[in-house]
Amino acid sequence: MSRKIKVLVTGAGSAVGQGIFKSLKISKLNLEVYTCDINALSTNLYRSKKSFIIPKVEKANSLNWFIRFLKKEKIDVLMIGSEYEINFFAKNKEKIEKKTNTIINVSNYKLCKLADDKLATQEFLKNNKFRYLKTFKLKNYLDLSRKARILKFPFVLKDQKGTASRNVFLINKKEDLKKFFDKDRDQIAQEYSGFKGNNLDYEYTCSFFRTKEGRIIGPFVARRKLVNGHSWVVEVQSFSKISSYIKKLSQKINCEGSFNIQLRYGKKGPIPFEFNARFSGTTGIRAHFGFNEPEMFINNYLLGKKITSKNIKYGMCFSYN
Repeated sequence: MSRKIKVLVTGAGSAVGQGIFKSLKISKLNLEVYTCDINALSTNLYRSKKSFIIPKVEKANSLNWFIRFLKKEKIDVLMIGSEYEINFFAKNKEKIEKKTNTIINVSNYKLCKLADDKLATQEFLKNNKFRYLKTFKLKNYLDLSRKARILKFPFVLKDQKGTASRNVFLINKKEDLKKFFDKDRDQIAQEYSGFKGNNLDYEYTCSFFRTKEGRIIGPFVARRKLVNGHSWVVEVQSFSKISSYIKKLSQKINCEGSFNIQLRYGKKGPIPFEFNARFSGTTGIRAHFGFNEPEMFINNYLLGKKITSKNIKYGMCFSYN
């Protein structure tokens, strides 16, 4: 492809959208990167030469709007930076691609729904003979009290569907049950997946890339400290035990392109607590260290190039405001 490849990044203002944008800007490919968002005040909209305000995907007639828009702008690749748009594009991927000639970087709808559900994620691990966390769907407060006796303190109370550590609570004592239980939310009670503490000892963000031919590239593994749900301090090393685990797990996950896994390393070894069938907030960090997933997707899925194993650099990354 001699002309510039037009790439549209949605969710421009999100951490994921910004990570995709940064990764594409350091790519050696001949790209024209556009951004879009539902909010005109999203900062990253104004870092690209061309940007757009788009409708919310849940809005009536949004599917037809996107089909017309992608055809008009002749977008080659659509990359999703907003997690709220994942299921919409996964569900309508085939129809959009057929009518627009735009390739959408999203996995199949079934996998996206699985990754969006923290209870289903643990059932997937259990069914595939991997270590898993005891997880219970809660009916009411009395049910939570019963499950607390089974799980023992500490355990985690969180939304069945959620993101960025929002509404995730570590329950240390009986008094915490009433404090954090919310009858109006779809909450689950879950075995705690690692030792206490929010430092660089136990939590990892990992990803692998599945090519169009089905080959697994990676994994990328980083140890991290979280602040307000986002990676604040990140250490990139080989972490051989985690890498070996992710390679085995990747054989069971039929994704398209990148797949993101969050886990903690406890007494039982590594156990994931969250799947993301999408790019990560650390996408830009990964690209800096040599694992540029947006670039890999364009090379492989659009240009048909064979992707080989990546030489990942090691080091530390620190976030700042």
